[in-house]
Amino acid sequence: MDADLLVPFGDGDGAPLYCVHSASGSAYTYLPMSGMLDGRRVVGIEAPGYDSDGLPPTDLRTLADRYARVVADDCGTSEACLLGWSMGGSVAYAMAWRLRAMGIAVPLVVLVDALMHHTEAVPATREILTRFAINLAREGGGGQVEDRVVAELRAWPADAPVTQAWPLLRRGGLIPEEFDADTLNRRFEVFRRNVHALHRYAPEPGYPGRLLVIDGEDSVHGHQRWTDVAQNVRAVTVPGDHFSLWRGAGMAALVEQVREALREACPAAQKVRA
Repeated sequence: MDADLLVPFGDGDGAPLYCVHSASGSAYTYLPMSGMLDGRRVVGIEAPGYDSDGLPPTDLRTLADRYARVVADDCGTSEACLLGWSMGGSVAYAMAWRLRAMGIAVPLVVLVDALMHHTEAVPATREILTRFAINLAREGGGGQVEDRVVAELRAWPADAPVTQAWPLLRRGGLIPEEFDADTLNRRFEVFRRNVHALHRYAPEPGYPGRLLVIDGEDSVHGHQRWTDVAQNVRAVTVPGDHFSLWRGAGMAALVEQVREALREACPAAQKVRA
């Protein structure tokens, strides 16, 4: 059931905030943030195949259609707020269009370090595998591992099965010990499909709703800007790069920006003290 793709991070008041997974498929990046948003209900959206049956489609619009229906069934209100980091930003943007068409108000969409890739070719398998390994290590709290990943994968022939890359990365301490080959194979396939979907998606122009774009000060910035496709964009930066903005000073600044934007766009109900 698609409802199984929802990961509840706690109950609360006001329009719920739905947080869309990155290319990894995991929504758990958002768990620490969820408890810092004034008691608002926060729900993660996890990719099919990450911890469930099936696999995500390689078409981002199809994925957004599916998630929009899940959110519409779940929210039980006339409005829902959206947030997405990395690939999740593009999915959240596409979902916003669909939810509005279904008659559900979307007071706020937050895009966190969400680059547009539709002007780039779909990467080769080696590049996707490199990104997957970096993502796996850094989402787990690891530091700068990019050079180490590239070095270990030099021994992996590009025409070889990806299963032959796991011992190389494990030798370099870049893969958690608890991940067996079957888990890695499944997680990589989820990641690969999501990367393909992202690179094939050109955001629909002219979105009229409110967008908050949060970028890391040290992140790589693409040529495309969300101001090119949306009408009401507020852009801010926070300390950190694509991964480290979820920790320390970056997290503190990010949470404050999201919290204030939610208060302004869709305030939670005020509790009456006895």
